Amino acid sequence: MYISQSKLLQYTLYSNAIYVFLFFLFLPDGLSLQKIIITSFLAFSVVSTLILCFLNRKTIDNLPKTQKRIFIFLMVWSTITIVRSFSFQLQDWLTNFGNVYMALAWYTPLFIIIGQKIKNWAIVFKSISFMFQLMLVSLFFLPFLKGYGKLRTEWSWLLRPINFIFIIGVNFFKTPSRVLVFTTFAVYILIAILAEQRIEFIYLFLVILLVFTKKIKQIKIKRTLLRYVIGGFSLLVILIFTYGYGSIANLVQRFVEFQDSRIFLYNELFEDLNSSEEIFGRGSLGTYYSYYMEHTKWYIEEIRGGTYYGDSSIRITIEVGYLQMILKGGFILFVLTLFLMLSSSYLAIFKSKNRFVISLGIYILVISILSLISFRPAFTPTFIILWMAVGTVLNKKYRNMSDNEINKLIRL
Repeated sequence: MYISQSKLLQYTLYSNAIYVFLFFLFLPDGLSLQKIIITSFLAFSVVSTLILCFLNRKTIDNLPKTQKRIFIFLMVWSTITIVRSFSFQLQDWLTNFGNVYMALAWYTPLFIIIGQKIKNWAIVFKSISFMFQLMLVSLFFLPFLKGYGKLRTEWSWLLRPINFIFIIGVNFFKTPSRVLVFTTFAVYILIAILAEQRIEFIYLFLVILLVFTKKIKQIKIKRTLLRYVIGGFSLLVILIFTYGYGSIANLVQRFVEFQDSRIFLYNELFEDLNSSEEIFGRGSLGTYYSYYMEHTKWYIEEIRGGTYYGDSSIRITIEVGYLQMILKGGFILFVLTLFLMLSSSYLAIFKSKNRFVISLGIYILVISILSLISFRPAFTPTFIILWMAVGTVLNKKYRNMSDNEINKLIRL
């Protein structure tokens, strides 16, 4: 039976959403029938992504020469990062290719290729609607959840695209879709509270701030403000990775009082990596030692006599996006990724003639900023949308289209 590429993409995104939905509901652990069934949805979305990218591989010629070379280099280096963790142990294979934070995360930029077809965004919007409907269904499971403490952060994965919709603009959608959007927004706030995730409110605040900037009618003022945002963020990244995150945070705290929970992550990672590892990373299964986690476990079990449910002191992931890149693929992976994200965001915001591409650029910028404190790369909707956005805005043809031309193609 023949399946069109558009249908295959739809099945790919739906399958990824179903995997995330089943994962946070049932939390499968170890090798079991339940985990095999749930992971099969992830496997399908990965394989179908590879097929789609192979069929459309020639579209990378639409990228600017510099970005095309960087993209190819990034995918080669991502492959090297994954191969470095080659093992003959079955558990390593399951972790590397069955965990959305490991090998699969570094192949997510392949969605740049899928983003070369502007019509694919119509499928993305359908998939986001499907994600929202899944999350409305998930509310019925809340009263029956067993366990301890707060909800896991994975509960927000299918709700985060609500921020993307706000950036694109709710007015682009018909009334039934708007009702779903605002209902989902209420659920998003509820889940963020139950999961005790400050990052969701930071995400939302940043989106509102940049959307407000986008709506300023004076183009010169708007572009000046956005230039300051991009320039300020670029300078901040340079200062953090040269002067030190802790030093910058301490400086900011002299003027603004806030509780920072990321200083120890930056400090522990760079204390554990040697000079060579900072450049090349430790591979997709690379780990680092966390004194904080070891001390916390000791304090809870030995001093308070409780049961420790937190992470092991030997950690395979780190919560901060850019630190995760450095741990796995070093500064090489980090710089290649950041260049693609910032250059595409700049082109979208300052070199585009339509609001949709500008909105995609703002979304890329938001994720770029948040990756300083959270948003570790993963094969999940947030990053699938991110890399599709990068692919679309790097295509000069789409940047030169008018609003009407774009809207006809994505059928908003």
